[in-house]
Amino acid sequence: MRNLLRIAGLIALLSMLPAARAADLSGTWKGSFDFNGDSVPLTFHLTMAGSAVTGTVEGLQTSPAEIHEGKIDGDTVIFWLNTDYQGTTYKLVYKGKVTAGQIAFSFGTDDGSWGAELTATKSA
Repeated sequence: MRNLLRIAGLIALLSMLPAARAADLSGTWKGSFDFNGDSVPLTFHLTMAGSAVTGTVEGLQTSPAEIHEGKIDGDTVIFWLNTDYQGTTYKLVYKGKVTAGQIAFSFGTDDGSWGAELTATKSA
């Protein structure tokens, strides 16, 4: 019985390790996306506090744009920000999958009328 409890505890601990590794988003991340045939570089300055993600994104029309309601759950990071384009303010929603040194983002307007993808890598 004691061995069974030890094994169950070890399995529970090991199942938490990938999430713990993926959760370290603090730092600067850089990537770019295609917008009407032009490459647009973005820089993400992220800070972690538990599962909360805060920071800014540089490279959009409204720069730096503040991250709102950021959170990480396992290897998924989600947040939104506001940016202006041609005199209109848009809410952009970001959802990313975290892997070793990279975040693969899908992002776009909250109404789904526009979207793009980008992979950001962590800067040294």
